[in-house]
Amino acid sequence: MLEEQMVGSIAQRIQQELAALSHYSATEKGVTRLPFTKEAEDALVCLEKMMKETGLSTCRDHSGALHGFLPGKSEKRFIIGSHYDSVVEGGAYDGIAGVVCGIEIARHFSTDSLPFTLEIVAFNDEEGVRFGGGFLSSKALLGELKSEELKKYCDADGVSCYEAMQRSGCDPEKIAEDVWPLENIAGFLEIHIEQGARLYQSGLPIGLVTGIVGMRRFDIEITGRADHAGTTPMTMRADALTAAAAFILTAQKAAAERAAPDVVATVGVCEVKPGTVNTVPAFVHLTLDVRSLDAAVRDEVVETCFDALHKAAAANDLAVKTQEKLTVAPVKMDETLMARLSEAMTEEDIPYMALASGAGHDALPIARRVPAAMLFVPSRDGRSHCPEEYSEPEDFARAVRVVIHMLEDWSE
Repeated sequence: MLEEQMVGSIAQRIQQELAALSHYSATEKGVTRLPFTKEAEDALVCLEKMMKETGLSTCRDHSGALHGFLPGKSEKRFIIGSHYDSVVEGGAYDGIAGVVCGIEIARHFSTDSLPFTLEIVAFNDEEGVRFGGGFLSSKALLGELKSEELKKYCDADGVSCYEAMQRSGCDPEKIAEDVWPLENIAGFLEIHIEQGARLYQSGLPIGLVTGIVGMRRFDIEITGRADHAGTTPMTMRADALTAAAAFILTAQKAAAERAAPDVVATVGVCEVKPGTVNTVPAFVHLTLDVRSLDAAVRDEVVETCFDALHKAAAANDLAVKTQEKLTVAPVKMDETLMARLSEAMTEEDIPYMALASGAGHDALPIARRVPAAMLFVPSRDGRSHCPEEYSEPEDFARAVRVVIHMLEDWSE
């Protein structure tokens, strides 16, 4: 068990390091650190300095990820990491706090003090904000990303991810050279803020993630007919917004009525045309995002939503066009790693709760290929992806303490 004084020192360092990293931002409000920008490069330089001061050897890969290594008694690897990019005007903790925690974990150990090599990773472009892809480094390291694909993803200025990588000194043609030897990985761990309110409301300091939800996203277009709002009888209207309203209410109800607490459905976009007060709506563009740890339940909600939409469309003489934009299967965390973490928390006398993640993380694609686990720390008021994002440094220190305990007690 780590002494409280040592835990206090870890919390203080984490707080100072995250405060320093928060200055690498393109905006004064919050943190804006998009991939392959000056802010991202400055943050990497700072992280690399932290790694080297901790005694890690470092290297950058061709996706823009930073790796720090502490050799152990074998070449087998245990990997700890998260991402260093952010959303626009996001917070100072999302992603990068997990990298800082990884560095703190490595600080505790010396060369050959572990049965495997410890690798700390700062992943690039997890968010997918600039180019629309996401999970750039984690997919590249898993061998799931081809260089040609990078030419398809472009930012608002028309710059492709491929081109941005070249401008930053990365070589997209060489990303295959950095693929992890998956058979040689003992496990992967990500420490992350919850980005929700369950832990904060419970008063518990740590969440043991059981899995990451799968999601389906759709674009929907409903086409009716524009008519005068005063002269067109209700029985003669082809009001596109009527069907949209039925669809939105069904999405809310269908998710809320499911027994599983992790099921959510969101209509995040609703664009109405012509959008004037005295005209019957002729066209509506909607989006639908449905998530659940249970793929079957997720798909049931999707089916219920579209059944309601098509019935409303038929009743109002409307045309409907749908396009599925994203499908991600849910993933469960490794049972053995979860058991190790649970035992460590019990022995460290740290209370915790088990919960699913409603957001995607680098652990999502990684968990499909190697044993993976996640620890959450509370987000104050459940806030994230905003300047108000905040997590207590003492909670990060507790998570660090748990992982150190697990690694010290590791046996194959």
